[in-house]
Amino acid sequence: MLITVRKAVALRARVLAVFLGLWSAGFACVHMAWALGWRWGVPSDAAPISERPWFLTYDLVAGLIMYAAAAVCVAFYLGRETPMLHRATAIGSVLALLRGVPALVIDVAAGSFSGVGFGADVWFTTAGLAGLALLRVSQPGSRSHATA
Repeated sequence: MLITVRKAVALRARVLAVFLGLWSAGFACVHMAWALGWRWGVPSDAAPISERPWFLTYDLVAGLIMYAAAAVCVAFYLGRETPMLHRATAIGSVLALLRGVPALVIDVAAGSFSGVGFGADVWFTTAGLAGLALLRVSQPGSRSHATA
């Protein structure tokens, strides 16, 4: 029974790592595309990215951070997570929730359920929750590692 429980926990961690890795890589790709001038989701009256250096910088930094997050997920998938990666995942997850949840509450209160802003709010909230879930199932001391 112990081996079966461990395998199930490992499978949950791997599934969450794949989901979160793809989620992060997708977010990174969108930001890199915006940095290259892609206009989807950008207001039509907004100046081109070449005329908005702060947004260009933001898109590049956000994209690189999300590629790094996807790499961390690969480490979790391979079972090579370290205490430092656990800390980074915890910090990133909490920051994502602090960004996503308040904005999502405002969206719901205002009845605004469309657009890039709403999508970003859902993205941050989902990423934060998935990151915390990944930590929960991947830490040996958690209750989910206990035997039945």
